Amino acid sequence: MIAQPREAPFEPLRLPDAERVANVLELVHRTVQRLPDREALRWKLPPPRRTPGGRVDPRADEGERTWASSTYGETWAWIRDASMGLASLGIGSGDRVCILSRTRPEWLVADLATMALGAVACPIYPSSEPEQTAFIINNVQARLIVVENAQQAAKVASVRDQCPSLETVILIEERGGRTAPGTISLEELVDRASSDGDHRRIWQDGWRRIGREDVATIIHTSGTTGVPKGAVLTHGNLVFNYEAVLQCVDFRETDVFLSWLPLSHIYERVAGMVVPMGRGCTIAYAEPLIERLPANMVEIRPTVMVAVPRLYERVYARVLSTVEAASPMRRRIFGWAVALGRQKYANHVARRGDSPWLSAQLWLADRLVFNRIRSRTGGRVRYFVSGSAPLSREIGELFYAMGMLVLEGYGLTETSPFVSINRPDDIVFGTVGRPAPDTEVRIEEGSGEICVRGPQVMRGYLDDREATAAAIDAAGWFHTGDIGELDADGRILITDRLKNIIVLANGKNVSPAPMESALASSRYIAQAVILGDRQPYTGALVVPDFDELERWAAQNALSGHTPEQLIEDRGVQTLIDAEVRRTLDRFAAFERPRRVALLPRPLTEEAGELTPSMKTKNRVVVANWPQKIAELFGENRVDGGSQSPP
Repeated sequence: MIAQPREAPFEPLRLPDAERVANVLELVHRTVQRLPDREALRWKLPPPRRTPGGRVDPRADEGERTWASSTYGETWAWIRDASMGLASLGIGSGDRVCILSRTRPEWLVADLATMALGAVACPIYPSSEPEQTAFIINNVQARLIVVENAQQAAKVASVRDQCPSLETVILIEERGGRTAPGTISLEELVDRASSDGDHRRIWQDGWRRIGREDVATIIHTSGTTGVPKGAVLTHGNLVFNYEAVLQCVDFRETDVFLSWLPLSHIYERVAGMVVPMGRGCTIAYAEPLIERLPANMVEIRPTVMVAVPRLYERVYARVLSTVEAASPMRRRIFGWAVALGRQKYANHVARRGDSPWLSAQLWLADRLVFNRIRSRTGGRVRYFVSGSAPLSREIGELFYAMGMLVLEGYGLTETSPFVSINRPDDIVFGTVGRPAPDTEVRIEEGSGEICVRGPQVMRGYLDDREATAAAIDAAGWFHTGDIGELDADGRILITDRLKNIIVLANGKNVSPAPMESALASSRYIAQAVILGDRQPYTGALVVPDFDELERWAAQNALSGHTPEQLIEDRGVQTLIDAEVRRTLDRFAAFERPRRVALLPRPLTEEAGELTPSMKTKNRVVVANWPQKIAELFGENRVDGGSQSPP
């Protein structure tokens, strides 16, 4: 038996010193100088009343919802004026500014305007409860907060007496009416900027003095277990991501990124903001309603899209559902086309070329099948980027067959986030690729924990030496808490989280994440949670994909039933049980869930069951569904991931 490698091969960062920048503002400004007239940002809902160039936009008053845009030159002017407006309020180096908004162009402007002063941008997820909002404001001692709308302003107002450091609220969407004392609009803030040339030179000299070691942002972890911690990230952490990513993936100036994940999360902030702004790409912002995302994809026609596995799972399920409803001939054609794509992928993994016959068949398959599917994404996607959770190998292979390459990567807030990625010419589904340049990755003996050392690792947790020392050892290795392996070529395979490992009553260890990922490949399963710590067996809580289930129910004379009624139907239960057996057939018998309980609604962030980055909080799930837990384990009680006795 060949021993698995414990350290990944090291790849140096090949970047001339002349191309290095000191901070995020310099990275963006370099693009502004090179491409001032290139479209930088595109947005739709709602259009700002004043354009980045300072012109009043009449469409805002009319409520017209057409696409608007700004060039790199206009965007830089917007950032500059907002930053000088912040300076007029006394914000300066080291001050903390919170941002409480959904993803939109003003988020980017507020972020970069803050960092240009040497101040520290501290995101808050827009879905955060008032108490969570107050916690972050107080933890960073924020002097100012930028909020999206009246609803978010009211949230801050409800806890403002608990936040003694908070002086000013900046409101992005001004819709008339009274505002609370200490609140001004973003438009007013921009208007406060001085047009004096000397003042602008002073502002420019200020951001040029910012170095790589200076703090850029403090991002609070999602808090799946315990109180969130503030990860302190530097300008060097963020800029390194840009430098390293471009050595791995050939992003182009002509690329159009579709941005829809929360910019409050480091994943979208780097992959959907820092990287495209540094490269000179266009960032198009999706509308706030997730239901509009498919239409936005067709309208924007992105070439790059950063997403989480749930998006790919839904596309996968819809494709399979459409195929199943097609005629027998169309089903056979689809099966033939997918088989060709899998042969192409097998050739890629084996590093051999496609035969002329296979190439000819692939051309025909694309014309008959895959081109239509790609058109629903706008027809131009070069790369989908996947992160935040494991992607099923079957889903990655199907996208590859359809001519849409998914680049699965790996990272954490504490690594800002880039640790590894599958490169376009070196894709192996089921892995998260090779480590980033200038990054050391090793697997700890015994525990199997993945450890990382490199320029992307955070400075530490805010005001928490004990937690920092526990995460980053004396040699500078960050302990990720993830369990993994390295393949023979140094690619990383994530197997689970240390905290998620289930220890059965017989002492056997079970990793739930690979099974949860496999279950998600079923078009009838939207979410799954494997439980069983200290129990004699594992059990699965399953949320059906109710859209797919309704189609199935209609074909089986069950249409019109509510989700609550559907999950009680014996036929539905048999269907889901069969899907669980099919998708988990490759796992050991002791790992596979003995019982399955169906939930009548999705697990949500609003119910506290998911983090903003879509990770499951098992403890909350268990607390929210006691009757379903009883179905799995009788009267025994389990604690998601805890070591409490039954």
